[in-house]
Amino acid sequence: MADAKDVVEAAAFAVLAASITGATVFQDVPENFSGPLVAIGDTAAKRLGSKQGGDALVSIEFVTLVNAEERAPLLTLQGQIFDLLDDARMNPAGWNLSFTFEEDEARLHENGVSYVGSSVFSVMALRA
Repeated sequence: MADAKDVVEAAAFAVLAASITGATVFQDVPENFSGPLVAIGDTAAKRLGSKQGGDALVSIEFVTLVNAEERAPLLTLQGQIFDLLDDARMNPAGWNLSFTFEEDEARLHENGVSYVGSSVFSVMALRA
């Protein structure tokens, strides 16, 4: 049986992969892929209720990377993620998921020629 983090990641990936334009969406980025990309980053979960229930509050991060002369393409990708997931409700088999935007950041990568961003969402994951 899948746990809440697995369900949240799979549901978010499906939505982003089907809808993001201007970048490739990955759960696991292939070696030497240079972007632009959106990737599933860190996830964490806090159990809600009993161990048997499986309900959890899940934090999920989406990492964005673009090679560009300006930050605008990165902000466009982050805007798409926000539009697709903020206040989203999803019902994959056996679960009710409710996404809430928490924070994002956009910065110049240490290589000086790319921009990298992070968008974090909290997800209430309750067994149906």
